[in-house]
Amino acid sequence: MTGQSVAPRSTPLARLARLVRFAGHFVRMHGEAAWTFPRRSPRERRRLVADWAARTLDVLNVRVLVRGDVPWRDAPILIVANHISWLDVHALSTVNGARFVAKSEVRDWPLVGALAARCGTFFIARGSCRAAWRTKNEIATALQQGDPVVIFPEGTTTDGRRVRPFYPALLQAAVDSRCAVHPVTIRYQTAGGSGNEAAAFLGDMSFARSLLRILREPVMTVEVTFGRPIAARNRTRRELAALAQLAITETLALPPPARPALESSHGIDSSRSRPRIGLPPSRAAAPA
Repeated sequence: MTGQSVAPRSTPLARLARLVRFAGHFVRMHGEAAWTFPRRSPRERRRLVADWAARTLDVLNVRVLVRGDVPWRDAPILIVANHISWLDVHALSTVNGARFVAKSEVRDWPLVGALAARCGTFFIARGSCRAAWRTKNEIATALQQGDPVVIFPEGTTTDGRRVRPFYPALLQAAVDSRCAVHPVTIRYQTAGGSGNEAAAFLGDMSFARSLLRILREPVMTVEVTFGRPIAARNRTRRELAALAQLAITETLALPPPARPALESSHGIDSSRSRPRIGLPPSRAAAPA
């Protein structure tokens, strides 16, 4: 005996019970979004979304560990984070109740599209410079009105062991609104504290397969680390992207980025043909 306990694997019966709870929770979210949202103020809606996210993670036995100085929930900040899983959105929502960015195709998805729209998601058309500019303006307006916004500037997900170059296009919203950029590092851990790739949502993985991988874990921890805010004043979007990426790689104890942030007319990883968002039932990613 080493004195270190090893968490047992989740049993098939336990997985089934959690799956049923997850489905029930998803149905309840839609009901609350349809009937409750119209009667709530923007601040109350953000708190309701944060509550949904917390319940989602609770059903899946995912614990959120927050490090660093968390900005005020209703502060106008642009959160820039690395991206691993569709769980990232739920983890960040529990902490800050922010709004997110998604591909325009998501708007037409059954169930998810309507829910994302009601939650104040910004939709951006793939490969359209005009649409990216319009979305940037919408984000800047939201920031000026006091809404926190999250972008994932890698434009795709990773396994958490590396950080892809950042696309800086949507960081122009921080420049325009003169709000701070908060780098946030996300990583997943087992109950013992080691790295956990079960949450990673990669390649052509289906949502069903991703969910089953998560359900096999008896418990999982997502560590959300807030770095020091980066002032947007007198900085370009490329500089903001490079500084945010450097802060995140340093938190992950990775080598500094070999390449600067990627400039792109639309800020979208066009090599991905499938739409991505941070809400089930499909892939989580928001371009930036």
